[in-house]
Amino acid sequence: MAETGSSPCRITVMASGFGSNFQALIDGIASGSLPHSCIISLITNRKSAHATARADQAGIPWEYFNLISNGFQKKGESDEAQIAEARRRYDAALAAKILAAPEDRRPELIVLAGWMYVFSPSFLDPIDKAGIRIINLHPAMPGEFDGANAIERAFAAFQAGTLARTGIMAHYVIAEVDRGAPILVQEIPCRQGEALEGLKERMHAQEHALIVNATAKVAAEIVAGRS
Repeated sequence: MAETGSSPCRITVMASGFGSNFQALIDGIASGSLPHSCIISLITNRKSAHATARADQAGIPWEYFNLISNGFQKKGESDEAQIAEARRRYDAALAAKILAAPEDRRPELIVLAGWMYVFSPSFLDPIDKAGIRIINLHPAMPGEFDGANAIERAFAAFQAGTLARTGIMAHYVIAEVDRGAPILVQEIPCRQGEALEGLKERMHAQEHALIVNATAKVAAEIVAGRS
């Protein structure tokens, strides 16, 4: 039976840590600021991630799937070829796990909410082929400070006088890190005399609304685009 446009967009969240953005999505659904959406599962790659406690409290099923604990890579492995192969197999297995779910338990949208791992085409290609969208939150403007330590690098550029503002964005996930098409972008001005921690606090304070609004935008497009 074809899905009706009124059934909620099925979302899987991936989180590696505290899970505050995951909580923002949970709260957004409860408050109505993230309409037509349902979080069907959480996937984490860190056993100690507090996001799992948030999932338990919200009644959302979760799964721990780790590169080393699940046997894809040996602990302490240093050979680059072995690491690359382990990551390829991990990515392929995670994609297969998601796609093996029954249709009504398979996500239409994956939201990376503090997911500290970079996916390869071994994950991205089969997920894209299945028509599942993947979005991510990154604390920088499009084309600036891709990858880790983006806020620190923006702050250093401000201190050097080469940057007057930074920002946050939600974007689609592609193989090139943080280079997918932006969904929503918000500029955040840098302030003279402000410490790095102050900039971080101001940026993090805006992230929750941005990830909720971006998820709502994409979810609405998915629901509207169903045949």
